[in-house]
Amino acid sequence: MDAIGRILARSLSAHLKETVIVSNVAGATGRRAAVQVAHARPDGRTLLMGTSATHAIAPSVFPRLSYRPDQDFTAVGSVCSTRLLLVANPAFEARSLEGLIAVSQAASLPLLYGSWGTGSGGHLVAEAIRLHRGIDLSHVPYQGIGPMMQDLLGGQIPLAVSDMAGALALAREGKVIPLVISGTSRYPQLPQVATLAESGVPFTTESWCALFAPARTPGPVLARLESALRAALAEVSVQQALRVLGYESEPLGREVFLRQWQLDIAAWRRIVVATGIRLD
Repeated sequence: MDAIGRILARSLSAHLKETVIVSNVAGATGRRAAVQVAHARPDGRTLLMGTSATHAIAPSVFPRLSYRPDQDFTAVGSVCSTRLLLVANPAFEARSLEGLIAVSQAASLPLLYGSWGTGSGGHLVAEAIRLHRGIDLSHVPYQGIGPMMQDLLGGQIPLAVSDMAGALALAREGKVIPLVISGTSRYPQLPQVATLAESGVPFTTESWCALFAPARTPGPVLARLESALRAALAEVSVQQALRVLGYESEPLGREVFLRQWQLDIAAWRRIVVATGIRLD
């Protein structure tokens, strides 16, 4: 998020003709930053680079969440999205989700898989696979994608769910084996990898980030911010920089994104309810 924020800030500064400063608020996978912006003055001067984790998953996973994503914020617009990818260590026998099912059926113990934390998008996607395809999996939570991928490469775990930034280069180099990917269509850079939907898992939601303002931000202010965001995301240099990070920029207007946001809240909630994953 820091890299994405800085890419966007440079361009937004030019289009708004104002200085845009990136402030990192560490901790709780973005929830601490969300609380600060939720309580900020609604004048368009304090914005949040929110994600599907902070604004679509958190309401279901954290019953005591100290902000209400759909009430304390209004969206300026979507910024970018990334796929989630189930990958395996090259020594693992499977080369597809169907192969994974066969390995699981022959195994005497649950297969370990890593994600970047309990209740994360990676955790929930793997649980959706487990539920819909009957694979015996056991979750190993990590404090981030970096240490998780180190353990995957080292053979401490056979499987992991990563975003594209963490897995794409490794998959291209053959250091990890992609088994299945999220999204509504196959990923152009990994065309051989089937989607979850193709593999019998009815889940198409992607992991996204979007720009949010506090609720009650005036309409004209939101319109100005949305216009600047659209202009920034239309720049080829911005698109290329995001692509290097494993993100695709297909900006949606405020109204379209608001509808998608609500659909995604419901999609993640269905997995949370089915698995019973709840955190204090």
